[in-house]
Amino acid sequence: MASVSTQVLPQKEGTVFKTIVKFYETKQYKKGLKAADSILKKFPDHGETLAMKGLTLNCLEKKVEAYEHVRLGLKKNLTSHVCWHVYGLLYRSDRDYKEAIKCYKQALKRDKDNTQILRDLSLLQIQMRELQGFAETRRQLLTLNSKNRNTWIGFAVATHVAGDLGMAMQILEAYEGTLEEVKSADYEHSEMLMYKAQLMEENGDLEACLVHLNRSEALVLDRMSLREKRAAILLRLGKLDEGEKMYRALLAINSDNLAYHEGLLSSRGYGSDVGAISGEKEVELGEMYAGMAKEDPRCFSHKRMPLDFLTGDRFKAAFARYVQPFLRKGIPSLFSDVKPLYKVAEKVKLMEEVMLSNLTMLEKEQKLSGEDTIEPPVTILWVLEYLANHFDRTGDSAKALSHLDRALAYTPTVIDLHLTKARIYKHAGDFARASDECEVARKMDLADRFLNTISVRYALRADRRVLAETTVSLFTKDGDNPNNLHDMQCMWYEIELGRSCFRSRGYGKALKNFRHVDKHFTDIVEDQFDFHSYCMRKMTLRSYIALLRTEDTIYRHKFFVRAACAIITVYIALVDRPAGQTEQEVDPELAGMNEKEVEKVMRKRRKAERKAEQEAEEAAKAAGKKGGGKPGGE
Repeated sequence: MASVSTQVLPQKEGTVFKTIVKFYETKQYKKGLKAADSILKKFPDHGETLAMKGLTLNCLEKKVEAYEHVRLGLKKNLTSHVCWHVYGLLYRSDRDYKEAIKCYKQALKRDKDNTQILRDLSLLQIQMRELQGFAETRRQLLTLNSKNRNTWIGFAVATHVAGDLGMAMQILEAYEGTLEEVKSADYEHSEMLMYKAQLMEENGDLEACLVHLNRSEALVLDRMSLREKRAAILLRLGKLDEGEKMYRALLAINSDNLAYHEGLLSSRGYGSDVGAISGEKEVELGEMYAGMAKEDPRCFSHKRMPLDFLTGDRFKAAFARYVQPFLRKGIPSLFSDVKPLYKVAEKVKLMEEVMLSNLTMLEKEQKLSGEDTIEPPVTILWVLEYLANHFDRTGDSAKALSHLDRALAYTPTVIDLHLTKARIYKHAGDFARASDECEVARKMDLADRFLNTISVRYALRADRRVLAETTVSLFTKDGDNPNNLHDMQCMWYEIELGRSCFRSRGYGKALKNFRHVDKHFTDIVEDQFDFHSYCMRKMTLRSYIALLRTEDTIYRHKFFVRAACAIITVYIALVDRPAGQTEQEVDPELAGMNEKEVEKVMRKRRKAERKAEQEAEEAAKAAGKKGGGKPGGE
């Protein structure tokens, strides 16, 4: 360690050192290096200047030199909080958060009241979910600056995520005590009031939460959230009549919100399993929805909900009435809408009877069953399309294709019919024909991104990778650039492509695509870092808590589970792969080629892979620059 005298700069050089920090903050890195060199010519052992030069070099992508300079600076001045802070910033830029936390704690031993270091430490602690340490750090920040709103809110959120809801409530109430009387609504105060209501609810103080919501109504801007929260609290308190009024008011605003319907049913004393309702309750509930449908005849939800709990002839009559406008207007989503009803075998049989009766009447008299009006010719098309989906769902692919071919005979240019036919072939296991039908549908409307996506997915399932890559490039920004979909984190494509490669025993490419998905989830977890300070500053507290809880369960997402299972499967296949197996045996695309042709193809693949890796590294470096920070709180 250098002597103390060499670590204290004269006034002139001290001013230059401050400009180094300024140049770093304004991203004028070359000027910063020049200023650092001017000091080091006279004081080569000045630790803080060496550390700042290393931090600047890090921003110029000179990682090795950066670490050398920072470590040398730390060696020269172990007692400097700036050196330790800079060392932490260096680790943070490389996403080594555990080491960065250690460095920040060392810096705080030298300067315990440095708010900049405390803020940086708190960000890393919540990122790494060191919740008790996070709460303690936010407490220290509040102690140092109790006049700042963000320090109060930050401490409240920290105790909340650490599990101490009572303390979080006390902090918010203490903060409210420092405020003058709020007479007009503003966003930040409104969010704080709703966040306080969330804390009360999670802490089980339901009566207090209801009183708080009623008292704060004039100051809350998010009126819908307030109404939803109040309705939910009323139900939990057993005040069913008031809860019913609230949910009816919410349904008047948005009648298609399923959560409002569930709340209304709960307020009437029905559980979540409305399918188990029978007898008098079934009639009573049916009459309630009939009255609501009469009040708002254009709302489909009031007519759809009864199908979940009606049975027998009542269900059959209600279903027959419900499908009529869908069939007349040609709405293809009818089957998707009623698909949940297929869990009940009795209802499946009744729905089949209704639709077969409609088909018979249309063929004979051009009328729907039980109706007197003549239907337009197109109505029979959608009855046949529904029946095709119906028989596909019940496992009768032959009948499904028969009905669909009849529909195509009426109008062969309807895109939805070809998509339905592709789906039937897929369920029957004929992926090649399914892909052919999707291509027919796609070519009918080349500007439709959805059709492009479906066609690519089906082509990959048929192991037509060249066709899939060509088709998907039609809607990507850079056309043939293979990294475009990777940069957009298009995980469904990478999973399907990986599965296709695996089926063709192209284990390397399969593993590469599955690994891409794994990396996307790592990036998603890393991307939350920027929101820790942003959400506090913007007071989006409820959304921030939801973000943290989502990130904590992110690895349960279906895409990650699929990719992780696939990676395991690939590794098992590689272990079982016979030694000495040729490339042609592993990759059927190379079958029939001679050695020169195989080498040419493999050379092109390696070149493309190297290019992709380089671009990925450049993107990672660009993202790494976001990890900078202000050193030492200077």
